[in-house]
Amino acid sequence: MQSPTPSAAASLVPRWRRFINPLQWRLPAIETYPKVVTLAQTWPGKLVLFALFGLLMKLVSPGMWIADRHMWLLITIAAAIVSLAGRHRHLALAVATGVLLARAPNWFDFSAVETVVRQEFVRAIIHPWDLRAATLLCCVPLTFMALHLAHRFRDHPLGRRPILVQHVLYFCLLGLAVSHQLRGLPQAVLWSLLAVFSTYFWYLAYALMDQRHSKPAPVLLHFGTFSAFYSSTVVPVGKGAQYWRSVEAATPQELAVTQLKALKLLVWALILKAVVLALWMWIFYGKLNVPPLKFAFEEFLQGGDVRGLTGIASVLVNFPHRLLVVAIGGHVIIASARLAGFRLLRNTYRPLSSRTIAEFWNRYVYYFKEVLVHVYFYPTFVRCFKKHPRLRVAFATFIAAGVGNFLFHFMENYTLATHGLLEALVRAQTYAFYCVVLAAGIIVSQLRARKHDPDAGWVRRQLIPSLVVAAFFCFLSFFDGPQRHVSLAEHFQFLFHVFGVDRWIKLI
Repeated sequence: MQSPTPSAAASLVPRWRRFINPLQWRLPAIETYPKVVTLAQTWPGKLVLFALFGLLMKLVSPGMWIADRHMWLLITIAAAIVSLAGRHRHLALAVATGVLLARAPNWFDFSAVETVVRQEFVRAIIHPWDLRAATLLCCVPLTFMALHLAHRFRDHPLGRRPILVQHVLYFCLLGLAVSHQLRGLPQAVLWSLLAVFSTYFWYLAYALMDQRHSKPAPVLLHFGTFSAFYSSTVVPVGKGAQYWRSVEAATPQELAVTQLKALKLLVWALILKAVVLALWMWIFYGKLNVPPLKFAFEEFLQGGDVRGLTGIASVLVNFPHRLLVVAIGGHVIIASARLAGFRLLRNTYRPLSSRTIAEFWNRYVYYFKEVLVHVYFYPTFVRCFKKHPRLRVAFATFIAAGVGNFLFHFMENYTLATHGLLEALVRAQTYAFYCVVLAAGIIVSQLRARKHDPDAGWVRRQLIPSLVVAAFFCFLSFFDGPQRHVSLAEHFQFLFHVFGVDRWIKLI
């Protein structure tokens, strides 16, 4: 048997490393195969690609769209139609978004308005579903007028700060709502307007920023990107309309490559869900009987005895579980956008390979980070502490990752209608702590940027920094769980209990 040449033997080493190291596994790069790309540009190839995508969506979808079990099929059909629309793709995008919104208008939480309707005894006058539909329709001309005014008066002092005006308007409406100056139907209408305003707040922010350009994107394109047909989330996945125009597939070959990448990403989402996540849950929740963090914390709050190792295991297992859920959901959204012909970047991309806290935050939830960067970081960075570079970066980061992050989630706080403003702020104390610690960690990682050491091995260069970053976010994610409305003191009591700190204090 002829032995391989030195060059051939060397080429085998990376393959074996990829085989034994799961972090280096890759799906076949089908988007680089000329025959596959050519086939994807033909009608038979497109039909096969759409069918495979729909099948994968069906396999990934269970549990993702509880309100509509056929949403996977509707999204696949909508993405296929948008991709085939050619130069009318933006019009098709807007129509698809409107149709899917009419099909599933309950994608955002409307419970606060339903509570107000009951409290004000106006259910006999108008049903909450009718109120939601009427508010959504009325907001269309209001949004069109806001964008027109922002562009028309972009050189006015207020026009130069449209996002600040948007924030002031929101908090004025919120102040009027929680003051209970209005009664009956007007109060219900006001809360309905606030619910829709807060849901589309960040989409509108991108659209308002776009009006600063001399040639902004068409208003219809903005409406198409307002929670596009594939994305039922308040986070603008895909950012603003200008970004959408820049990532649109311009040629048939680009479209074919983009759609093949969509197929690959959906395959990866299926692997993460059906193999990695299922195996993780089977081992820890099934075989090792580790209770999910939510149940362990609730048992502790009810006075139950949560053993130390059990509580610690719940905290440690929760972080990878949550990371997988976020990655799978983001992959499905991005894959749907790519099938429609838009080359969007991933929302989650190898976060565990991050060597700094700032890098992890960028890789974990990219589009959420982008909202905070564009709305809070850049305006603060441009205007504040220009003569102090390090303080300038630190302050802008705190405003974005700290203050902006808190405001983003506080606007989603649907207990305002039932508990009032002060009680809602008290219930947000745990998440406020989370935001402060997150901002501090990002600031420190930015100011203490590591220099590349060519002599450092893989353990010191990659493994140890990645483990430190993962440990930081594993601890921090506990304060961003489903019980973040629980007081900060009770969160620390749980941690002190499971780690035995309370027993040490008693002994002292």
